Amino acid sequence: MIDSSYYLPTELLIDVFLRLPVKTLIRCTSVCKSWYATIRNANFVASHFNSNGNYHQQHPHDGYLLFGGSNFCHVVCDTNFKLLHAIQTPFAVRPHRKSSLNFIGSCNGLLCLAPGLEYNLGNDVYIWNPSIRIRKKLPPSRFSDEFTDDRWIVSRLGFGFHESTNDYEVIRLIYFPEGRNFTSVDVPPLVEVYSLKTDSWRIVHTDVPPIVTQSVVTFHKGVFYWMGFKSIRDDPMENYIMSFDLDNEKFREIEQPSVDFPFSLLAVRGSSGSLYAVYSKFFGGQNDILVLWKMDEYNRGWNKAYTIQCVRGVWWTIGFTRSRKFLYANLEKKLVSFDLESLKSEVHDLGISFSRSAVDVNYMESLLLFDR
Repeated sequence: MIDSSYYLPTELLIDVFLRLPVKTLIRCTSVCKSWYATIRNANFVASHFNSNGNYHQQHPHDGYLLFGGSNFCHVVCDTNFKLLHAIQTPFAVRPHRKSSLNFIGSCNGLLCLAPGLEYNLGNDVYIWNPSIRIRKKLPPSRFSDEFTDDRWIVSRLGFGFHESTNDYEVIRLIYFPEGRNFTSVDVPPLVEVYSLKTDSWRIVHTDVPPIVTQSVVTFHKGVFYWMGFKSIRDDPMENYIMSFDLDNEKFREIEQPSVDFPFSLLAVRGSSGSLYAVYSKFFGGQNDILVLWKMDEYNRGWNKAYTIQCVRGVWWTIGFTRSRKFLYANLEKKLVSFDLESLKSEVHDLGISFSRSAVDVNYMESLLLFDR
């Protein structure tokens, strides 16, 4: 090869590789040992991700959605909502009405998963890259000894990228509810954070507001956001928003917008540098109304941004796409997109079944984890 006219210098070869999609690069690793070593090198993996990230910044309409089912994840274009291809999941989820693949969060092509029961996320937590079919099981919790007795525990998880440390981290809140219906707690949750760099958990000692968080978490600009309540015994029961900042590792309660009853908080979502709180009127009815409130750029308060008339009701809110659409599923479990520019809604029958806890609106291909 060195003496042939087909020889390419290493620098030029890498430059070519950086322009190739992930699937092509995976095939290239089978050509020869030197290509295999080059593509799986940590520096190349990082360079390819940066190139891929720059592309998505310049082409925000080239986005993908990932819908998880029992045995396959389906990749869908986020502009025309056409099914592109399917990826076999690393877990065969049992056909249980509460069982799910449970996407805890996604970042830069990596997904955090906790397969099992949606409302009781256990000790089995994984980081998975669907593009390269590589998964990593996280080590046991630092609080494993706390689980040896007969107490009922409930975990709440979050996953995100910590820019200041260049690390992927998972936060876990461990609650000890008074009953199995998880309506109130008598002790603050235990808190621990996992680092992908060190492949270990560490305990975080900090004050936590007395909020019983729900399973859905949003990661936005280095901060996790949960919705929840202080006790179902509250009359009337009120929703709350709680955050955890990865930089200072502090929890705090977020003041809500001035929403009149009977609106109820359904989700907190991030989109294009902005944070939104999603409220619903007549939740579960055929004529639901969704109201999206946007946090101002200085984090001083909320402004009403969008009102969506939902003719077929709301089953679950999903989030914002790169192409500036807000997604939710109606009561017929069909996908509905609301265009933030035209203010028009469109129903999409994807022809696939998906779990409400296994949808990713920011899916992208990357080689992350390929060097491990």
